[in-house]
Amino acid sequence: MMDWVRKLTEIEGNFGLRKQIDWRPTVELIQQLMAEQSNNVELTVRVIYILHNIIVEEEYSDDEHDVIAELLKKYFNESYQNFSENSEYLFFVGKILYVAEWYFGLDEDFDPVEKSLAFKMQEKAFNYEPDNKLYEWACAFSRKDMRKACELSRYLLFEDTKWLDWLRTKGYPGRYSIESLMYCHSKCDELSE
Repeated sequence: MMDWVRKLTEIEGNFGLRKQIDWRPTVELIQQLMAEQSNNVELTVRVIYILHNIIVEEEYSDDEHDVIAELLKKYFNESYQNFSENSEYLFFVGKILYVAEWYFGLDEDFDPVEKSLAFKMQEKAFNYEPDNKLYEWACAFSRKDMRKACELSRYLLFEDTKWLDWLRTKGYPGRYSIESLMYCHSKCDELSE
């Protein structure tokens, strides 16, 4: 296992503890890793998820908030320029943009969903890989096409599990995507009632 993967996995292991953590060492590590490997898609995606999770879900000081929020916006802007043609990046970052796009420097309040950058990124990933059922599911789920999303979530969770295996290798972004798939699948019974 690459050293950065192990280090980021350790950081992700602190998520959800609901206690004040000094995030400064995490921020310093992230800055170092991004300075060394800014062209690494997987690292960039995991960094964006880590920063986003800290700012939205974890406890931190006011000083840490400002630093983390600025880094999140900075790494999103830089990475979007670098990886806007990379389907893996588009899929993962497109999924997380829905949660709190204002932290990414976006203030999108569009209706319908298809006009949001988050959806456009997911759709672009699917257009690049039209046979990718995971990317197709993300588009259907975001569009709230629950019949199609349910059909695809069943397929991904129980039939073609290679996508689950792939997601499991992606740290917190992969876990978040698996949880979204499971949530989608849990809503499928409501459609049949």
